[in-house]
Amino acid sequence: MVSRSPWALRGLSSGLVLALVLSALVLGAGGMARASDYPAVTGTITGPAVVGESLTADYVVNGTGGPAEAANGTLVGNITFNATLSGNNVSTASIQPPTGVLINGSEILRFTAPSLVEVVTLRVELTSSYAGTNVSANITTQIRVVAPYVLAGTLYSGTTTVNAFNMTVTLDGVAVGQVSIPTLSAETSHAFSFDYVTASLAPGWHTLSVSLAEEHGFVTFTGGVQQYSVRFYIAGAPPDESLDIGVGIAAFALAVFIWGTVVGARRQGRRPGNR
Repeated sequence: MVSRSPWALRGLSSGLVLALVLSALVLGAGGMARASDYPAVTGTITGPAVVGESLTADYVVNGTGGPAEAANGTLVGNITFNATLSGNNVSTASIQPPTGVLINGSEILRFTAPSLVEVVTLRVELTSSYAGTNVSANITTQIRVVAPYVLAGTLYSGTTTVNAFNMTVTLDGVAVGQVSIPTLSAETSHAFSFDYVTASLAPGWHTLSVSLAEEHGFVTFTGGVQQYSVRFYIAGAPPDESLDIGVGIAAFALAVFIWGTVVGARRQGRRPGNR
């Protein structure tokens, strides 16, 4: 029997352990997913930049990349999303659904704007997952919430039923949208409303209008008229008075200089210009 000293056995054990650790690291490095093994997680949010107070709008979220996507572009895992809103006061705002899985890399989110004017940030976290590997990325977009211009009125039907139709709304003679009117029974009324949303309008008077074509039959607005309009005024930017103020200050300074020259000359017993 060959005997070994305790130190020799300890050295053998240490060497064996080191070899096993190195083997595990090599095998693990070969089995772990690396960033270069899949494309980066990217996404987009598309939808209106301006939304009216308390109104709704749809935003399309697209996501791709990460471990959920194979090198040939095939989706082998899942890309999930988590949507949140931030702003001065988003207590009356919402985004639906707030979480979920992108179907074919896409999802439609319904945004309900807050009941006040502000800028809201929509943030979506995308997470690409496959075989226990998760990689996330954030995408954002800003939504400007404004007070809409409202055209509201009432329709009245005559002695016959009128089928559903659409009324075209114009702003200063240019079509900007439509109002859908349901079927109206004989001798009934129907209230309608249209919200025109824009970030800005040129200063001056503007008119939102809607009219009834003859083919709509016995349908009128309040007062029996065939056209209904709302007129409103947009104030311009305050005038730039900096030039006037500058000229006024210069004129005042010149007057003070002349007055000082005259008074100084009188105190010396002479008029300006005399030697």
